[in-house]
Amino acid sequence: MRQAVILAGGKGTRLQERLGGLPKPLIDIGGVPLLERQILLLKRYDFDRLIILVSHAAESIIEFCAKHQNWGLDLQCIKDETPCGTAGATLAVLDSLAEEFLVVYGDTMLEVDLDRFYAFHSKDRSAGATLFLHPNDHPQDSDLVDMSDDGVIQGFHPYPHDPDRYYRNLVNAALYWVRKRALQPWAGAGGMLDFGKQLFPAMLKEDLRLRGYVSPEYIKDAGTPDRLDRVTADLESGKIERSALSHSQSVVFIDRDGTLNKEVDHLNHPEQLQLLPGVGEAIRRLNLSEHRCCVVTNQPVIARGECSFAGLRAIHNKLDTLLGQQGAYLDRLYYCPHHPDKGFDGERPELKVVCDCRKPATGMIDAADKDLNVRRDRSWLIGDSTVDIAAARNAGLMSIMVETGYAGLDGRHAVLPDFCFPDLLQSVTFILDVFPDLFEYADDLTASLEPGSLLALGGQSRSGKSHLASAIRLALRARGVKTIVLSLDRWLLSETDRGDGVLGRYDLDAVGVLLGRLSERKEPITVRVPHYNKVSREQLRDAESLRIEPTDVVLIEGTVALALLQNGFPNVARYHLPVAEAVRKRRLIREYSLRGYTEEQAIDIYDQRMLDEYPVIEELAAYAQLLPPVPTLE
Repeated sequence: MRQAVILAGGKGTRLQERLGGLPKPLIDIGGVPLLERQILLLKRYDFDRLIILVSHAAESIIEFCAKHQNWGLDLQCIKDETPCGTAGATLAVLDSLAEEFLVVYGDTMLEVDLDRFYAFHSKDRSAGATLFLHPNDHPQDSDLVDMSDDGVIQGFHPYPHDPDRYYRNLVNAALYWVRKRALQPWAGAGGMLDFGKQLFPAMLKEDLRLRGYVSPEYIKDAGTPDRLDRVTADLESGKIERSALSHSQSVVFIDRDGTLNKEVDHLNHPEQLQLLPGVGEAIRRLNLSEHRCCVVTNQPVIARGECSFAGLRAIHNKLDTLLGQQGAYLDRLYYCPHHPDKGFDGERPELKVVCDCRKPATGMIDAADKDLNVRRDRSWLIGDSTVDIAAARNAGLMSIMVETGYAGLDGRHAVLPDFCFPDLLQSVTFILDVFPDLFEYADDLTASLEPGSLLALGGQSRSGKSHLASAIRLALRARGVKTIVLSLDRWLLSETDRGDGVLGRYDLDAVGVLLGRLSERKEPITVRVPHYNKVSREQLRDAESLRIEPTDVVLIEGTVALALLQNGFPNVARYHLPVAEAVRKRRLIREYSLRGYTEEQAIDIYDQRMLDEYPVIEELAAYAQLLPPVPTLE
């Protein structure tokens, strides 16, 4: 048996022009009154006892419920003769309440997995109430909740806030599981009493335990014309239904240092945290989309003794505050406090462990999966280091390298990202505006491709081949076809071992041998592939072992890919990707600037490539199908 209390006594003064004389809970949303939508949600989650507290135009609500035969529920409408606030009205019917019950505000549109909410609430029988909390895009003028990392509410911060203090972006969403015994001390209190403003703070002062349940699910106040219009639009688009955690969620995981904020070696104080340009806009765009936005960050400063847990919370409060000032918020923030190496002054031995949460391990992403029901094949990880890219691959996420922070030049893992962009804003723009079209392009291109096929994708350097190759892999993955992308950049020779011209820069003999094995495979084969370090300009042999099945599609991608296939290998599909020369030049100069070259040096490299590389690659285009323009940011 489950009981809910719906607080439906509001006058709806700000909605008068839309109500047509009806009480606020009966406001129409997509052809169905809001109150009915709430009742149907509760019925779906097996609530069989409802108390509706009514005041203004109470008879209209009572008649409405009777007309629907109370939806087959044990439903009472109780009239609040004297307005006494949300908590006061609930206390007035204390004798009719179950030992625990759900409180719903009558002006909120919600789509919440109430089973999940209750499961969290029921784990702590000592809590007097569990509050549904979420971040919002205007924390600076909202009443905020202070909560520990383990979900215990520690305080409330009503607006206006202290301008010299940073706050976590957590807002009371006006949905509560309450235990009746926790209300007994206030029985008969009388007067105006609001849950959020008076009762919950008073409960903390009496050392009663409150818990916070943080969820990104849909719960919005529909109490003004503008808010009503937004809720209606969200309903019509399907956004409200898809927001429930009973549906799998697309999540964009984002590294912190070097991706969101400027890279600081072992950042350990709020003063050191500075957002990178465009970060607020990028996060805000994700918030407005249907992607969840989560930070996953290794924070070994805790294990090293350079920062306390409270200090890290202060840093993240500043992050929340700075993002909130730009109308943006994070749905979740996960951090790993561990570090495997010992020997630091002041270190914390209990945290000096090999854990499953420190990237490139997937523990933080696994935790998000439990919290948010992550759909991994439609989720992303954006970071500035090969550690992030390795974590994405281990977790089955799509990956983007940003050219801020380490810009992928840390050299810690022999991995390549799916995509690479200058910063977080361009990465998010790609995810939201370009990737859907690029995915469709790749899907159409490979529509007739058979399992076990060999493909070669060539073109001038910086033409976008690696991006298209990744899109092809992802499009085939969606059809259940595994694809191995072999970037010829792996076979770039160490600088001291190179021959003349563009063909002399690659170990083409080794790639030719590999192609021979791939073209003849009748059973699984295991191959060892090298990796090229852009910083040292050296090739690391046998960097990675790959198992390739006979049914796997293999895509050879690289500037000289078509040179490998001029003779022999007749069953290989060959593609040449063209690019606007101005775009290519800009990309190449940016690439070498990231490696530490001056602009003048980068231009010299471009000019040399135009002499010894460009004509060769253009000639090779004759051996391949010329592809139409690919969707891109540029």
